[in-house]
Amino acid sequence: MKKFRSDVLLFIYDKLKEGKVVVKNDILYKFHVNERTFYRYIKNIKDFVENTYFGEEIVSDRKKGGYILKGSCDKNLNEKEVLAVSKVLLESRGFIKTEIKGIIDKLLDNCICGDKENIKYIIGNEFMNYVPPRHGKELLDSLWKISSAIKNKSVLEIGYFKIGTDGKLQRKISKRFVYPQGILFSEYYFYLIAFIEGASYEFPAIYRVDRIENLTVTARKYKEDYRRRFKDGEFRKLIQFMQAGELERVKFKYTGRSIEAVLDKLPNARIIREKPGEYIVKTKVFGRGIKMWLLSQGDSIEVLGSDKFRKEMIETIDRMREMYRL
Repeated sequence: MKKFRSDVLLFIYDKLKEGKVVVKNDILYKFHVNERTFYRYIKNIKDFVENTYFGEEIVSDRKKGGYILKGSCDKNLNEKEVLAVSKVLLESRGFIKTEIKGIIDKLLDNCICGDKENIKYIIGNEFMNYVPPRHGKELLDSLWKISSAIKNKSVLEIGYFKIGTDGKLQRKISKRFVYPQGILFSEYYFYLIAFIEGASYEFPAIYRVDRIENLTVTARKYKEDYRRRFKDGEFRKLIQFMQAGELERVKFKYTGRSIEAVLDKLPNARIIREKPGEYIVKTKVFGRGIKMWLLSQGDSIEVLGSDKFRKEMIETIDRMREMYRL
C-alpha cells in the first residue's frame, strides 16, 4: 500500500534526525516508490535542513551505504556521552527513581548519533537495582526555584528540619529568611548554601535541600556583599562531607596506596615533601569534615599539624579505642 508523500518525508527525516542511515532500497521497498521519487524527497529534505539549521547537511556516505545527517551530532550528546552521564547520575543516587528515570529517558531521546538500545542494555540492570535516597522527595522543582532566587538575588523563606541529638529529624520546623548563594551536591544530597538574614557569620550556612519545607521565593531582594561573595568552586575545595567547623591548616603524612586519590579528594592539598611510599601533604579545609575523612583512612594517615588539630585527633582516637576495649 502506498503512503502519502508527507508520510514518506517524515519517516526519512525522523531517521536522519535520529542519527540513522537512510538506505535507498529500504525506502523503495517499504513505501513502494521509485528511485526518481526517492531522490526528489532527499532533495526536498536536504534543502529544508540546509536552509533551516546552520551547519547541518544531508550527505551520501558510501561506507555506510546511504544518506546521513551531518553536523547534528556535534550539537547533541552522542551515545558515549549519554552513557557516561547516565552512569554518573545513577551512581550519585541523588534523585528518587521517577525523577532519575525521567532525566535518563530525556537524555536518550536527545541522543541521535548512536545505538540507544545498547545504552539501555548497559544501564538496565543498574537502573533496575537503583536505590533512591531515603528521604523520598522530588527535588527538581526546589532546585530550580533556588537557582532562580540565586540569579535574581531574591530572599528565600524556608522551613528547615534539623537533626536532633538522637540522630533523627526533629518534628519542629525552624523558619528563617536566607540569602541564597549556591547549590552544591555531595555524597547523595543537594545542599543550599546561604547567608542567614541578620546574622554576621564569616561563612554561609549549609542546608540539605530535601529537609527544606515551605520553600518560598519572596519579593524582597538582598544586596550582595562583594567582600564575602560566595564562590562555589572555592567553597567546594574547603569542605568535606558538607561539614563546616573552623577553617584549619592541616599537615599530614600519607603512606597509603594512592596519593592521586588523596589529591583528588582534597583539591587544595599539595605535597611538600616525599620519599618512596611516603608523602607529607598540606591543605586548608574546614575542620569537622576533614577530621571525618582523615579518620576514615585508618593507619594510612598521621596528622602532623597543627598541634591543636593533632591533639584533637588523638583525643578522638582515644575515645574510639575505649569503645572497643574489652
